[in-house]
Amino acid sequence: MLDRRGFLGTSIAGLGVLGLASRARAQEGSASSTPPASSGDPSRRILVVVQLSGGNDGLNTVVPYADDAYQKARPKLAYGAKDVLRIDDGTGLHPSMKALHARYGLGQVAIVQAVGYARPNRSHFRSMAIWHSADTEDGAPRTGWFGRTADALDAQGADPAIAVSLASPTPFALQRASAPVLSFDNEEGFTLQPDKRFTQGKKAQVEAFRKLCAPVAESATYADRVRATAASGIGSADKLLDCLHAGKNRSNYPRGAGTKLAQVARLIDGGQATRLYYVTTGGYDTHARQKDAHAGLLASLSDGIEAFFDDLEASGRAQDVVLVTFSEFGRRLAENGSQGTDHGTCGPMFVVGPGVKGGLVGEAPDLAALVDQDPVARIDFRSVYASVVQSWLGLDATPITGAGRPLLPLFA
Repeated sequence: MLDRRGFLGTSIAGLGVLGLASRARAQEGSASSTPPASSGDPSRRILVVVQLSGGNDGLNTVVPYADDAYQKARPKLAYGAKDVLRIDDGTGLHPSMKALHARYGLGQVAIVQAVGYARPNRSHFRSMAIWHSADTEDGAPRTGWFGRTADALDAQGADPAIAVSLASPTPFALQRASAPVLSFDNEEGFTLQPDKRFTQGKKAQVEAFRKLCAPVAESATYADRVRATAASGIGSADKLLDCLHAGKNRSNYPRGAGTKLAQVARLIDGGQATRLYYVTTGGYDTHARQKDAHAGLLASLSDGIEAFFDDLEASGRAQDVVLVTFSEFGRRLAENGSQGTDHGTCGPMFVVGPGVKGGLVGEAPDLAALVDQDPVARIDFRSVYASVVQSWLGLDATPITGAGRPLLPLFA
């Protein structure tokens, strides 16, 4: 028999859509499912971040094919002038990124080169923590840069659906100071998932949990705050599910990042008012037999981005959306003995959308001036964050990314 304590535990664990921030006091029903009114209004703009987990090989993504140092360091992995999708006389995209290359030709892709940070760390966990927090020091930040952006857009902490994570567990980047974060890994994550041992009582379990989390009057007790937060999350999740079902995908999406971008497109098309979406996709830790695996990953990313913007164009929302990609680090210049590459430092970031000022941004990494076998970053990643936050979302970037971050010419 499942008692009340057990039911609460399994129901809350199964909810899947609530990443509870420590100071969350959201109110139920605050998240609107109606998009803002006017097309040119910054309040209508959406930012989608795609995390390439594992450390993407930037040198085989944005390829310095004319650089002798690149060719000599990678006798098996290098791409030549006949292989790449040409950008200029020295640079090309990986041959599997045909869709992204075509969009680059339309002026809708900015390629920010040699992005990283000083004193790079080659640990997946530490480097990802730096990118998530936008803090290179060894302290213990309480919030992530995406979460601080959400807090700036939702100063009252009343809208848990202002930012949505399509990842499980919720990345630290989305940690907010003032509200919970909605997070799910697949469509089932939109709904309450009772204990699977008692499937025959699913409807009764869900209704009981909803009653337990019914909205309460303002109260200072911890229990009532938890109930209010849970009620807010359930209400927001219900609206997300409604928008997901109302929205349509008109394009064919590949697996990987495409699966989650398809859900984002449906939410936007269905009228969801979320301003920030965070997507993760993995497999980029290519220590061995890299060539085929990396080609598949980049094809999936390129085709997924293309399908996403095709859907947005069909729904009339493409002008409102910018997509940014990042990875926790690049790979070393030299290939290893396993036909792969090891953890490195800097790499490229893609910024994509009709509102983007396309082209190469910054200088390519200098492969003749390595430090500890790696190229040195030329652009601090926080400048990319600051440029997107300030120039695209219209927010003051200083509280989010720190003072003194030069803004980049990323937008038309």
